[in-house]
Amino acid sequence: MLRHLSALLLLLPWPAIAADGAALYAQRCAVCHQTQGQGIAGHAPPLTGMEQWLATEEGRTYIARVVIHGLAGPITVRGQPYSDLMLTFRWRLQDDDLVAVLRYVAETLNEPAAGYKPISLETLSAARAASGRDVDSLALRARLPER
Repeated sequence: MLRHLSALLLLLPWPAIAADGAALYAQRCAVCHQTQGQGIAGHAPPLTGMEQWLATEEGRTYIARVVIHGLAGPITVRGQPYSDLMLTFRWRLQDDDLVAVLRYVAETLNEPAAGYKPISLETLSAARAASGRDVDSLALRARLPER
């Protein structure tokens, strides 16, 4: 009887194990952006203070594009210039993992503002389909409020 029950359990669908955004952030992002998202002056920008961006579709799209495609080029955050390279995570993490990390940044390192919608697989799919050219990502960034 126990053998039959074990066989039956193998046939049942297992619930998906949710990716741990905090653990993935600690493993993959904190080395540059630091544990609390404060960044390193001149090297890696802070991932905090993005509430206004994350409350808009364009802002969520920009963040997803940078994680998917990476980014090279000068940016300024809180008056501090940054010109290091953000590597692509397009092939380094599965989509569920990327969503978990992005949601950790959006919902833990930032305080969701009015208008915030959780970053989803659809947001990620749109980012994958979008141009990966830095000039296009920087043009999208230029339309966002200064931070």
